[in-house]
Amino acid sequence: MDVGTGRRGGIPLAILIGLGTFLDGYDLLNISIVLPFLVHFMHLSPEMQGLLGTFTYIGGVFGALVFGVFSDLRGRRAALLSDIAFFLVSSLLSAFVTSPEQLLVLRFLIGFGIGADIVSGPALLSEESPTLRRGFLLGISLIMMPLGGLVSALLAYVFFAMGLSPNISWRIILGAGAVPAAIVILLRSRLPESTMWLLRGASGHRRMPFSEVWRGYWRMLIYSSAAWVGAGTTSIFTIFTPMLVSLRGGGYGIMLSTVLLLWIFATLGAVLGSLMLDRAGRRIVLMASLAGLGFAFWYVAITYRTPGLIYLLSISMLLTFLVVSGAYTVQTEVFPVEVKSFADGIAFSLNRIANFMFGALTPIFLYTGSIARYLDLVGVFVLLMAMTVLLTGIETARRDLEEIERMARK
Repeated sequence: MDVGTGRRGGIPLAILIGLGTFLDGYDLLNISIVLPFLVHFMHLSPEMQGLLGTFTYIGGVFGALVFGVFSDLRGRRAALLSDIAFFLVSSLLSAFVTSPEQLLVLRFLIGFGIGADIVSGPALLSEESPTLRRGFLLGISLIMMPLGGLVSALLAYVFFAMGLSPNISWRIILGAGAVPAAIVILLRSRLPESTMWLLRGASGHRRMPFSEVWRGYWRMLIYSSAAWVGAGTTSIFTIFTPMLVSLRGGGYGIMLSTVLLLWIFATLGAVLGSLMLDRAGRRIVLMASLAGLGFAFWYVAITYRTPGLIYLLSISMLLTFLVVSGAYTVQTEVFPVEVKSFADGIAFSLNRIANFMFGALTPIFLYTGSIARYLDLVGVFVLLMAMTVLLTGIETARRDLEEIERMARK
């Protein structure tokens, strides 16, 4: 099979797949920018703030695993046409909650839909993309994630500038996620099925049990999981940057302006990733960005009480999305078609667990004044993930998926 030509993957398909990551980015930020209002109106403890900020990640674990199996058995298209419904309904209902417990359930369901989408969409795009442009196209779809965060921040900024009541604006910000979700469902009605899945993964073909995946691809599971777990530490920045900034003083307006700046840098990081993945290689991008991110955690700890914090957070957000672009791409390349989404789901679910654990602890360390020590330890952990990527990773740039599959089994 000539995997370098004749594929249907292109920028339109990358954007169509990327609309799912747009919803992820919107969700990442919308809860964090309304948390100050929820604290006031619902009297949230630091523990509940941490749970509300990160509970979508727990939903993502289940969504990634359940829909990973579904995508491998029933096809990428079937999964992608159904998973966004969880986001649509739950986002809409979020505008009408009356208690943090109700919102917690809806955050879980939103995360379920996001996790399902991120193991199905990139698999289809990877399988349909020309070899020499696969990293670029996957990077393009990933750019939609920080753009979703930017839209969320811009919406909050407009409401703040209008003087809209906080008790109304937080409901609109959470519920507005249903609008792009409905658009995604309509646009995906013309989504093609993966040609590689039809050839190798459709019903009737032999299923590969997980024990065989582990025996044949254990190194790739460690590689992709280390990349995703390293990226999972960044919920400290993506979810709780507004809290990091607001606790230093300056008011809600200054916090929103800062968040907009940081998510512009996040978008630049995703753009840089899309340009570098094919040129420099996935493994190099992952190692360098993880190492840089580890040092960035240390420098944020040092500058937390100084004006230099904003500059370090900006660089950290850029590095965050360099890491994510690498992890997002590698997960789709190093496993065979028959179990690609399920194996991706394992690696991605570990990312969501890391997101939850590192993020949920952040408000506690912030309020107890121990955030600097916490960030130091997280920096050490990220550097360990960079070393793991160095020791277990293979280079997948400019290689077709069949060749990568053979390399991954060695």
